[in-house]
Amino acid sequence: MNLLYSIVLMCHIMVGSAALLLFWIPAINRKGSLDHIKFGRYYANTMYMVAGSGMLICVLVLIAPLAIHGLDLDKLSPEQARLNIRLFALFLLYLSWLTLASVRHGMLVLRVKQNRILLRSVSHLALLSLLTIGGVSLFGLGLWFNKVLHIIFGILGTIIGSQMLIYCWRRRIGPRQWWIEHLGAMIGSGIGAYTAFLTFGARQVLAAAGYWQLFFWVAPGIIGAVVIAHLSRKYQLEFQGK
Repeated sequence: MNLLYSIVLMCHIMVGSAALLLFWIPAINRKGSLDHIKFGRYYANTMYMVAGSGMLICVLVLIAPLAIHGLDLDKLSPEQARLNIRLFALFLLYLSWLTLASVRHGMLVLRVKQNRILLRSVSHLALLSLLTIGGVSLFGLGLWFNKVLHIIFGILGTIIGSQMLIYCWRRRIGPRQWWIEHLGAMIGSGIGAYTAFLTFGARQVLAAAGYWQLFFWVAPGIIGAVVIAHLSRKYQLEFQGK
């Protein structure tokens, strides 16, 4: 179990590092340019691997929390340590699902454009429904066990999932609304990736920051939400004027 965990974790770190860098290439290139399209596909494919390996890691931890993280115990009973590890694994599992759903939705929206009937496939609706239901469940866990990150991202994930579902079923959409939806979904995937990096990859560095570490962990979500709102408004006005 530990060997499998180590191998998958190493792969996850490598593809995750690549994804964090690739995110910015299509972001800074002109929308619709060859570089934007090409590196956008590279980013999406890399993020699929990140999400898949992340979910596998979390499942392994949920199955054998103490066997994998037993050395991290510090004055905790085995039961409490097992609970804490599993709660954190569930949080990261949800982030992986959020990343997968966002990338999948963003790429599919771009492919179908105005023909949104293709967004109503059973597989895609199930993906988004689980994101929404999972967000409500994560929020409930956060309230029950007093976990602030679970509460924040439970709310965020529920909103993102429900908005994507509404887009799939909306009777009419505005001019080039699919582009705005694509933009928001891809930025949303970046929020998931950078949050996972800070909460898992950089938590040892941020541990000394005390309560400030919470700010760093939620900062990608806050910044991403502001950017999505600003760009959505900007492009809505631009497309309406055409």
